[in-house]
Amino acid sequence: MYKEVFAERITEARKENKLSQREAAEKLKISKSTIASYETGRTQPDLETLGKLSKLYYHTVDYFLGLADD
Repeated sequence: MYKEVFAERITEARKENKLSQREAAEKLKISKSTIASYETGRTQPDLETLGKLSKLYYHTVDYFLGLADD
């Protein structure tokens, strides 16, 4: 279930927060290509990074996993 919505929601959340992929990557201390991979659904973050994404984008982990609509 979460793979279907994760890439879309992570992209939307970044745009809502008016961040480029580069800016988000810098704040998370990961590469821009990693952010791009999350947003295209090629890869998914580990739990630690998922928590950081949640905090950066002001959404719950459940939202990103498709379990809640915040």
